[in-house]
Amino acid sequence: MLEVNALSFETLQRPLIKNMSLNLKPGCIHGIIGPNGSGKTTLLKLLAGIWRPSSGQVLWHKQDLLALDRLSLSRTVSLVPQNTQIHFDFTVYDIVKMGIYPLGTLNNEDSTKRIRRALEQVDAWHLRDRYATFISNGERQRMYIARSLVTETPLLLLDEPTSNLDIRHQLEIWELLKKLATEGKLILIANHDLYTTERFCDEVIILNQGCCVRNGIYHEVVDTEILRSVFGVEESGGRGRQYSATPAEA
Repeated sequence: MLEVNALSFETLQRPLIKNMSLNLKPGCIHGIIGPNGSGKTTLLKLLAGIWRPSSGQVLWHKQDLLALDRLSLSRTVSLVPQNTQIHFDFTVYDIVKMGIYPLGTLNNEDSTKRIRRALEQVDAWHLRDRYATFISNGERQRMYIARSLVTETPLLLLDEPTSNLDIRHQLEIWELLKKLATEGKLILIANHDLYTTERFCDEVIILNQGCCVRNGIYHEVVDTEILRSVFGVEESGGRGRQYSATPAEA
């Protein structure tokens, strides 16, 4: 169980996360949704230990996650970032291999098997010898997902992991994440797409202005009020779920 207790974070005296509390269970995909600037990326960075909270705590199976040393933390939680830019001439294989380091000494055969399996899971084994600076944003996104997979952490955080992917690879990544969740991982995904959130996430966390306004099963927490007040849209009918922007108030 991942417990977030009264978590707050501010920078330059501006609160970005406000007294947030959550209880998230393993074996599920938890989607984080909300408008731009609502705190999705900030929350993920706090849970990954990249930023330190101003107050509050994060417990993983009753253990203070943020009190772990860097090596233990990197064995427990991994983050796939939103920004996939890279400025060094490493190959895709080299980047994914970096995910092996927290595991300590592995023989070359075991390392190669892990790296190959992770790259094949995201359909990127054929990219292994390419320089990461010379592949597309979508290919880099899959590379970073593979780097997180190779560490095999029980807690996997992803910040808009399919934003640069074509439709086929989007669906493949979502199906992969569903499979990993059924194997017991706790997966937390920041996502802008309400359609895929509804389809693939077991529960959703709705953020607005640094606060968790609702948390639960999509159909129980996303309603007309939330669509209008948080996202500024409304359902417009037609085949499937369609949304239209609500008129701006005068």
